[in-house]
Amino acid sequence: MRQKADGLAQTLSRYRKTTPRALVLCHNQSLQSKCNLRDILCSTHAILFFGTPHSGVEDVTLLEEINRLASLNMQTTNIILKDLRSHSSELENLQKLYLAASEKITSIFFCAEYQTSPSVKRQRLLVPQHSATIDGDRNGMPIHLHADHQNMIRFPSAENENYKAVLYYLEAFMKEACSTVQEKWVIEDRHRDAPKGDSSSSEVILPKRRPPVSRNYIKRAEIQDLITQKLLPGPSFRLQPRCILHGMGGAGKTQLATKWIEEHKKSFTRIIVVDASSQAELEADLQRSIRSVGPEYAKMTWEDSVAYLDRKEKGWLLFFDNADLLDLNLYPYLPNSSHGTILITTRNRECTVHAPDGAILVSSLKEHEAVELLHQVAGMSPVSNKQSIDIVTELGMLALAVAQAGAYIRKTRRLDTYLGTFREHRDSLMRDQPVQTADYESSIYAAFDLSFHQLSSKAQDFIKLCSFLHHSLIPAALFEYSSRSKFTAAIVLDCFPPPESDSVLISGLEKILGEIWDGFAFQKSIDSASQASFIQVSSDGICYTLHPLLQTYIKDSLDEKEHDHYARMTAQLLLGAIQSTEGDTELLWQLYPHIRGIPTHIQSENIAHALAFHAFYNFMNDWEPCRELLESALSQVQSSQNQIERIQLIDRLANIEFKCGQLADAEKRQREVLSFYCKVHGPCHVDTISALSSLATTLHQQNRLDEAEQMDRQVLDLRPKILGQCHPETMSAMSNLAIILCERGNLEEAEKMHRQVLNLRLETLEQCDLCTVAAMSNLATTLCERGNLEEAEKMHRKVLELRLEILGQRHPGTISAMSDLATTLFKRGHLEEAEKMDRQVLGLRLEILGQRNMSTVSAMSVDTRTREVRGKTSL
Repeated sequence: MRQKADGLAQTLSRYRKTTPRALVLCHNQSLQSKCNLRDILCSTHAILFFGTPHSGVEDVTLLEEINRLASLNMQTTNIILKDLRSHSSELENLQKLYLAASEKITSIFFCAEYQTSPSVKRQRLLVPQHSATIDGDRNGMPIHLHADHQNMIRFPSAENENYKAVLYYLEAFMKEACSTVQEKWVIEDRHRDAPKGDSSSSEVILPKRRPPVSRNYIKRAEIQDLITQKLLPGPSFRLQPRCILHGMGGAGKTQLATKWIEEHKKSFTRIIVVDASSQAELEADLQRSIRSVGPEYAKMTWEDSVAYLDRKEKGWLLFFDNADLLDLNLYPYLPNSSHGTILITTRNRECTVHAPDGAILVSSLKEHEAVELLHQVAGMSPVSNKQSIDIVTELGMLALAVAQAGAYIRKTRRLDTYLGTFREHRDSLMRDQPVQTADYESSIYAAFDLSFHQLSSKAQDFIKLCSFLHHSLIPAALFEYSSRSKFTAAIVLDCFPPPESDSVLISGLEKILGEIWDGFAFQKSIDSASQASFIQVSSDGICYTLHPLLQTYIKDSLDEKEHDHYARMTAQLLLGAIQSTEGDTELLWQLYPHIRGIPTHIQSENIAHALAFHAFYNFMNDWEPCRELLESALSQVQSSQNQIERIQLIDRLANIEFKCGQLADAEKRQREVLSFYCKVHGPCHVDTISALSSLATTLHQQNRLDEAEQMDRQVLDLRPKILGQCHPETMSAMSNLAIILCERGNLEEAEKMHRQVLNLRLETLEQCDLCTVAAMSNLATTLCERGNLEEAEKMHRKVLELRLEILGQRHPGTISAMSDLATTLFKRGHLEEAEKMDRQVLGLRLEILGQRNMSTVSAMSVDTRTREVRGKTSL
């Protein structure tokens, strides 16, 4: 076992002065050493195994052949080969002895990546991966060296990758070697010095060791700099320095803390580690810390430890790790002396009360950090990061989840298939116990379990409900608005009321949020979820965020029936909020990503819900889901029954098809609607006239201006007689005709009609009404066409100002107003301002509509035109 590996001489040279008993290096270990195994290990800190055949080799014949070739240059023996066959009883006995004797020894297993063979015809791994490790050892994951068995301990230079890999582990072990071996020999020497039969000798109490820094640690410079600012603030800081790393399980808080301590341990006289996962462990570790000071403190308690730190000792760092319990009161355990420093890691956000100015939220990794961690754990360096980015994005960049994925990829060696496997077997992959190393003690789902099951049943139900919303920017107003509407869907058409089955969903929501809205009670649920770091509350308190992987954890924990129930309850919650918005445009925009995430089959499973969601999408100018919902609703109405209701749905669908650009389909449906109303109501009925107006608009869009103008004049002739001159629909008819006249070059009549519409709108409506703003926009466009650019610019600026105020910057109507103003500015020669506005329009359309949308393409061409003209002008 103590035989030195010849090729490691260069690697070990820098450690000659280190305690010689700290490390054992093994290559092709000797079976004769088993008799003295326990004595050898008693002073050992770590063992590195290089290609050791713990379970034998696959083909002893191959080994014999290699041995014969080697005998040409050196003295060899065949004695050991007899016990190196696979499943050898001698090897099994030796491994059992090792496992029993090495419980506190860190073992690292290196295996060869390449085959070893004297003959090209018979290539294979001499020591396969499973044999290069010891079954049952907690550190059983092997490290692959890019070499064959013969060359895995031969390093040509200090730049060799294998040399660097071995050196990394040697450096890590040597940092801890002296103190670790000293601890072992203090205990061993005391036992040897004790008189025979005397069991009353005092026990040596050693301080608790720090959690080790992961070998796969990824530097998070920003957070570590913040820790330094909090814990080493400088001489002018008079209070006790405290830092509290808080965040959800699996975010890497303990690793950040231990890495920082490792780098700054020289700044402290003593580092005291306390496991705060339970009150009993916490008190035991504090008691252990005082008793480790010396024999005179052998009977001291944890209270004495706190007092000792407060009064006698200076320069200490007290590290409370995993202070996660929601009911744990840390106050009695915290010394207040300014001569010491406190570092806490916790999932319990309430712990930040102990140092609000020292709190640091630890959340997801940054993308490059997550990719680096994935590659490091997986042991690969792909040429492209695309697949890796997709993986870490799906995992929400959570450190433990990324590490688990890396460990699985390391086993399969397949980065390209991981996402498919993850999506199909996500629950199993996230719940599987990771390989037992010092890095991680539990799976990511197990980490979530610890906090989730501490919550009250109402808080758990609330988080389950939120898990079916989009993970970010969940508006707090959603729950209040929906509650005030009794969680009921709006009735869009009287003939299609909400189904009776809604009562079951409403009852479920009332159990979670209350039958009557109670903001104080609701805040308790938020506080409970936030305390466990399951929900992040924005600084202004108006929205919440859940980690996406936490949402998948919740969904995976539900059976099929529960999953369906909570998905439908979430849809019902959103329907109630839609009904209660009362023109709150900002909230509707906030609800958009959450409603978009509800599966289409749930949104459209009954006509009332489909119409309510359709009305929402219609307001948001998102036509495709509108069309899908109306098609579903129409399919649920029998053609032989409810003819009026069916025609109403066809009319709405035709309007959406028009907005989707499906003009032929829209025209076909509109002619069917017009024909039906002519037969049922006659040509002068308001429904018939509305159908005629819609058809005229579609024909206009198809550039069939003669037919469109004829129909619009017919509509304008009938509407004042039936509805009056000042009726909104009469004004709409005037506006439609004016637009056609403008396009046909009859600008004078068009301007006159647009002015008449605007005056009527201003008489009957407020200036900030959207219909008034639309009339103003139409007139401004006509003025621009006529060359009255100064008045057109002034009016376009007013339109933009009003739409920004009413609709917000991201609404399509606002973006169109910006585009119209930019066009007028371009015509006036204000090219710099026009280009700036064109770029803003293009940016918004790319962000909201995407690159392929026709409005975006149009914005691209306009932006190019403006820049080209500016370029010519500057020349």
